[in-house]
Amino acid sequence: MKKIFTFITLLVSFSLVAQNGKIIDRQEYDWKKDITITNIVFKDGKLQEKFQYLNGVTIEKITYESDGLKVKGYLVQPKNKENHPCIIYNRGGNKEFGKLSTKKAVFILAKVASWGYVVAASQYRGNDGGEGKEEFGGKDVNDVLNLIPLFDNLKTTDTTKMGIYGWSRGGMMTYLALTKTNKFKAAIVGGGLSDLRLWIRTRKDTIESVYYKNIPNYTENKSKSINDRSAISQVENISKTTPILMVHGTADWRVVPEMALDLSKEFIANKIPHRLVLFEG
Repeated sequence: MKKIFTFITLLVSFSLVAQNGKIIDRQEYDWKKDITITNIVFKDGKLQEKFQYLNGVTIEKITYESDGLKVKGYLVQPKNKENHPCIIYNRGGNKEFGKLSTKKAVFILAKVASWGYVVAASQYRGNDGGEGKEEFGGKDVNDVLNLIPLFDNLKTTDTTKMGIYGWSRGGMMTYLALTKTNKFKAAIVGGGLSDLRLWIRTRKDTIESVYYKNIPNYTENKSKSINDRSAISQVENISKTTPILMVHGTADWRVVPEMALDLSKEFIANKIPHRLVLFEG
């Protein structure tokens, strides 16, 4: 009886894990019916040339499974049914601030998809009506990783060619994802948050309140919580087979360029393939 119970428990656990990335709901978003979009993309009643790419892609709002939670996100892909390489886009901000909007879907995700990629992006757990609670680089990193099996379940993807991209907090999520998988062929991080201690020191506002509000038990475990979320403290765990392009503005005061410089030094020491590009201003 004990063996049977153990088998059933393992079977149930496997079934739960196997559901990661399953699309529970998908609703096509029609940008032509959104006046906030049409006011931008149309001129004199015609779709402007620079927005013609919108005719070649499909934008969907999705709900997918991650660690047993229903998480919200976007899926954008070319209308042709060929197998396309995949890109995971990681949003910035926290909670509802910086969440993926229809504008971002239209002007960022759809643009990338028009180049021949299937693009998936997560709002992270607890946001935009999704289940669970945001952890600012904790278990919500799984919401990024579980987009990989989501790609596996689509018929229009070539999952041997996957990339990952994120800006600011999305850069942090990108780095953390790279500590847990080597499946990505390339990564791009823009203005990436990579040192949460330095973030506190260089921001003159109350940025640490983001940690208190989002990181579980932050007050009791400050040092560990910061280390676990800082790429500068996780360099030895970052994939050595995924080349990383790091871009950063020299006048960025929200996430200072010193973060990119410091991390690049550590990447060099640990032989992690990367290129750092700094833009003035």
